[in-house]
Amino acid sequence: MIQTTSVSDAWLGRTAKLEYDNAIEFAGHLNWDKAADKPDILPGMVVKSLGNKELALYDGTGTPFGLAAIFVAPKYGKRGINQLDEDGNFTAIVGTNNTTVRVWNDALSTEFKKAFADDKGTLTPVYAGKDGKLTTKDSGSGVVGVLNEFDDDSVVIQLYAPTASATPAAGGSTTPTA
Repeated sequence: MIQTTSVSDAWLGRTAKLEYDNAIEFAGHLNWDKAADKPDILPGMVVKSLGNKELALYDGTGTPFGLAAIFVAPKYGKRGINQLDEDGNFTAIVGTNNTTVRVWNDALSTEFKKAFADDKGTLTPVYAGKDGKLTTKDSGSGVVGVLNEFDDDSVVIQLYAPTASATPAAGGSTTPTA
């Protein structure tokens, strides 16, 4: 369910969804304090596991786990979009080394946008930025995937499994646990 009071924001929530193939939808609980001034979480931003199915926006600590599949964005658009239910249930998309995900520009760092605007090409390593956005700058998070294709509005990334190293595994996949 999309919670917003703006018709244009509801349209954004329906159209700016994450598109993915061969992915695992991981259901968990978002560690989110509504009272705190938190950054918006947009589909395609990187989340980390805190254990016991608890997820949080990646902040440069821990290990990237997957990509947010829903909006938790009280400041996004005109009046915000929130798809988090009252119990904090949250969905992340987790890669299996064969997963491709289309991520819209809003979930990408400025550096990422510049890299594909300069036509750096496909197979560029993709990292998790300290703000949870995808970036082409190595932030010490390890590679979360590689760029497959890009256009003016979005990019397609091939994700690596959460346990994969900077080099993609030959075939095979892992099943994530949080």
